[in-house]
Amino acid sequence: MSRHELDPLAQAASTHGALSIAIGWDAPLNSYFAIVQREDDDVDDDDRDLLWIGTRYGEILEPATVIDVVRPFAAIRDDLAATLGADRFREGSRLRAPWIR
Repeated sequence: MSRHELDPLAQAASTHGALSIAIGWDAPLNSYFAIVQREDDDVDDDDRDLLWIGTRYGEILEPATVIDVVRPFAAIRDDLAATLGADRFREGSRLRAPWIR
């Protein structure tokens, strides 16, 4: 699994407060993923996650798709798509386990 932390955009932080943003490749799920969470301690756990995608097997297979989803929240580095593609190539994917739906 790969995981890259992204810097939040000022506008997103002013709207939602301090943010933690991660994006990467999850080989067991054969999917890219993205997580955007509020870092404020005063936020209930139920309200902490603003975005969490890539949690189902084969959900997101293109770097551009996952990048577009986090674009409103994060500064996107020019090499991010290539980095994510290289992560997928290096990490590979796993056969779908029968218990994963």
